[in-house]
Amino acid sequence: MKIRNILLSFVMLSLILSSCEEDFLETSPTDALSADVMFDSFDGAELALNGIYRTIYAFDGDGLGHHGAGYFGNVLDNDLLGEDMIRIDRGYGWYTGVYNWTDHRDADAGIPTGRWEFFYNIANQANIILLYADDIDDATQAEIDHVKGQARALRALSYYWLVQRYAHAYRLGDDNPGIPIYREPTQEGNPRSSVGEVYNFIVEDLEAAVELFNNSPDPYHKQHISHINLTVAHGLYARTALAMENYDDAAHYADEAINAGSGESLFTPGDFAEDAHLLVSSVADEWIWGVILTAEHAPGYASFMSHMDARFMSYAQLGGQVLLNAELYENMADSDGRKNWWIDPADAVEDDDHFIPYNNSKFLTPEEGSWASDLPLMRLAEMYLIKAEALARGGDEANAEQTLTEYMQSRDPNYGGPEGDLIDEIMFHRRIELWGEGFRFFDLQRTGTALNRITGDDYGYHDGGMANIVELDAGEDDWLFRIPQDEIDANEAITGDDQNP
Repeated sequence: MKIRNILLSFVMLSLILSSCEEDFLETSPTDALSADVMFDSFDGAELALNGIYRTIYAFDGDGLGHHGAGYFGNVLDNDLLGEDMIRIDRGYGWYTGVYNWTDHRDADAGIPTGRWEFFYNIANQANIILLYADDIDDATQAEIDHVKGQARALRALSYYWLVQRYAHAYRLGDDNPGIPIYREPTQEGNPRSSVGEVYNFIVEDLEAAVELFNNSPDPYHKQHISHINLTVAHGLYARTALAMENYDDAAHYADEAINAGSGESLFTPGDFAEDAHLLVSSVADEWIWGVILTAEHAPGYASFMSHMDARFMSYAQLGGQVLLNAELYENMADSDGRKNWWIDPADAVEDDDHFIPYNNSKFLTPEEGSWASDLPLMRLAEMYLIKAEALARGGDEANAEQTLTEYMQSRDPNYGGPEGDLIDEIMFHRRIELWGEGFRFFDLQRTGTALNRITGDDYGYHDGGMANIVELDAGEDDWLFRIPQDEIDANEAITGDDQNP
């Protein structure tokens, strides 16, 4: 039996790619390119990669409606499932079922089905590229290695997301049920592998990606910031090692990303001016990997920015504003430039949908009324935080403090070093720095931290009725996304007995 909506045929792959590189497509007599035509040249192989990168930002609303904001819909899921992104109204209802912890627990709902299909789609496109890459006629070995390195890293990224959603955290046991692994294109479904097997597969891909990029002519070459290179592969490895509690590797690969010599540098305190809105105004020096959207490619209402920017007609303005946890904001130093990422209660303006206390100003479109914006996938600040946390959890507190202080002085010129518990302080700054970038749900799981949403009637606190779940112990089954019922029905290697509890 064919596995539904996960494993794409070669013709389907070509249809997905059809709008990515018009000049190349014009050389073909048909809109549907077969795999042998696609990989007949190095340009064709890069076209296939461009198709995957387009998948990251494109609208994918089939069965998801306006939850279908591509990769960044998944980013919204992860922060709305945590305690630091607060909804004050149901608005038009999008992501409300995510926020109240119901959608991911319904095997028939769009969220668990659509998110499963999204990442397996990327993984299968990567598998197709890997199947054909060695046979590209006009490419040098270094060019082939560069193509394969990107494909291996993209496949690793997909499994990194899938295993942390549809399986328990690595710390709870590597023998727990994981997710199916596919090493090559197929239309036959596989059974669930163990959590440990999935993580080993991710590590295998990332080790291969690092080696392949090192074999490329310029390992730090950034043909476009939207494409994965060696620095990004190091960053993905650091993320994965942190999830596995492999703190030596997490610190090492984060340090490799920091010292890559590929041009990234931390923001300075001056970059946090009140009107800077720095994450979307331009591709900043701190960005390692990101998406650059023009007006032509911006997905409109069904987009990340629609749920973030309340200054003009958007889902955020229509009642879906997202606020920062008030306690986080109030515990930030006044000299911390990141305070300008949210609306200070003292600056609130009555009847202005944007100037609500603690409302988002971190993610704003460069031009009001236009959905075109730049979106970060990986920033240098994250690497400093991974390195500091991994060093601290691994027992090297002196170097952890040094790393944290170096990073924090780029945010707060008055920062004099950590006070109190070192790991608590690192996690506090991680929550602030990476708010809205899709990390909190995974951080709670990997650290064994209970969900604790502080409720109240004021802005910056959760409404208990809308939040629905306000407290939940770590490791409970409710943390698991349910496996899509469509997958169970179509995959003969998975039965109802394999469903997450």
